[in-house]
Amino acid sequence: MAAYEVVEGETVSGWTAADVSGLLAVAERMRERLEPCPIEGVTPYAADFVPLLGDWRRLGERRPPPYGLPVELLAELESRWTAVLVPGTALHHGDLRRDNVIREPGGRLRIVDWTHLWTAPGWMDLIRLLPDVAACGIDPEAVLRRSCWREVPDEHVNVALAGLAGRAWRDCVLPGERRLRRMQAEQADGLLAWLSARLGGSGG
Repeated sequence: MAAYEVVEGETVSGWTAADVSGLLAVAERMRERLEPCPIEGVTPYAADFVPLLGDWRRLGERRPPPYGLPVELLAELESRWTAVLVPGTALHHGDLRRDNVIREPGGRLRIVDWTHLWTAPGWMDLIRLLPDVAACGIDPEAVLRRSCWREVPDEHVNVALAGLAGRAWRDCVLPGERRLRRMQAEQADGLLAWLSARLGGSGG
């Protein structure tokens, strides 16, 4: 069974500082309504994503990461992907970016295109979205620190960033549709730049 709802408004084409309060409100609503997961028949997002992980140990030999990030550190963070993320119990979107958010005429932001029955830690969708926000010149760390998820352990966020970045860094140079590859390259850069900043600029 498929269910559809018409959402009036326009797809977000770019983020501005004025959107931050709306994004924080979305994060708060998701935390209140989606954790624990209100539906059955779900599987852990992190487990389904395991085949897509970039494998930083091999990937780093072919394409060293930017921002001075040590491959060994990225691989160590990536190795904890399952342990950190599988226990999460919130309903998880898994693909949050600007083209999956509608801005209603009144300014409220609505998430669309829920295509999977996944669970993950409640903060994971925000972490997935913030590099897209950063691509529009907004500091992702500042948004996280203002959010309802500000107390998530730093190491857990770093694990998520390393895992997501490996897939994007690997796939962005593969043959294929150019728009998708550009999007993946943007995602990889945003994820790795944020992780580098969190680690002190050089993985330290």
